[in-house]
Amino acid sequence: MIIDHRQALNAQADNFLAQLEVQTRALGFERFCYIVFSGYPLRHPKMAMESNYPLEFIEDYRHGRDYLRDPVIEQAQRSTLRFAWDHGFYQGNLALWQRMAEQGLAAGWTQSVKDCHGRVGILTLAGSQAPPLESAADMPRQHQFLGLAQAAHQTLREALLPESDEAIKDVLTPREKDVLRWCSEGKTAQEIAIIMSLAERTVNFHIGNAIRKLSVANKTAATAKAVYLQLI
Repeated sequence: MIIDHRQALNAQADNFLAQLEVQTRALGFERFCYIVFSGYPLRHPKMAMESNYPLEFIEDYRHGRDYLRDPVIEQAQRSTLRFAWDHGFYQGNLALWQRMAEQGLAAGWTQSVKDCHGRVGILTLAGSQAPPLESAADMPRQHQFLGLAQAAHQTLREALLPESDEAIKDVLTPREKDVLRWCSEGKTAQEIAIIMSLAERTVNFHIGNAIRKLSVANKTAATAKAVYLQLI
């Protein structure tokens, strides 16, 4: 069943990518790139991508971890507002833009989407030039682009990041969630024991279980991860 589900996800992704290429051209661009970042761990999230950028460029981009220094990616992670970009956006990393421009990726539109599990999907359409996004007359295309980004995230995220945060959304018991909620309020184990009419040892038992299930080092990290992933 797991294999069948994975095959179905991959087939769905392949079909969508073919349609995405058509929609990219319909919006006036030659190339697209979808990147998804996991919601956790915060400092070193997982990254996966699908793109019709030139293969040599995308391999260098991935292996060189250029996405960690790409101003477009940085902006898309900070805000879900769509934006247009060109060489002016890359004043802090002109070398990267020059490599992109050589491959016909000199300007584009970017839209990010965040889901309730903390994942960030970023869709970029790129070409030798890009129309401005501020024009009120171009609102239909802007709305089409937003819908395309949302569809990309909905369709591709599970195929690209199979070890998704959704896999742990039900792993905590109701009691473990209650304990972590109080931890998030700054309560100590002793205070939680009084509030919940439990032995302090029982509270620590639930905290220990949550730490183990969430694969973190301590109570603080468990609470932070549970809050970030909206488990509590």
